[in-house]
Amino acid sequence: MLHLVTIADTEPEKLAERIGLAAQPGPTRYLHTPVLLHFTNPSNSGITRGFDQLKLLDEPYWTLLGATNRVDVLATGEMEDRQRPLNETFKKGGERVFASIPGHDAWTFEDPLFQALLLRGAAWAFGQPESRFIRR
Repeated sequence: MLHLVTIADTEPEKLAERIGLAAQPGPTRYLHTPVLLHFTNPSNSGITRGFDQLKLLDEPYWTLLGATNRVDVLATGEMEDRQRPLNETFKKGGERVFASIPGHDAWTFEDPLFQALLLRGAAWAFGQPESRFIRR
């Protein structure tokens, strides 16, 4: 789930129930700004292995709907003096969701580290080994 597809104009709680965290126009805040992703658990996740921080210019969202204790937060960014979840995974039953709030701007996708993060997240979501996208 990348950027815009985390937004629900109506019934965002239902979307959050399916994907972990969701945005809604109005309550959710956003800003086009440089953001420094802080990876919260890089050693325990094949998705974030080797990542410590990643600086991007994008459009982060914060004040997302849903319970953060139901998701595994992979990376946060400081918005309004608090670390806010910007990359996370979510499992429900046999379903897996990798979500990235960064992904608004085309140049974000040109960053090779962001590309690796997305490929690893997609591999995880599809139940494939993330290690395919880890350089040794």
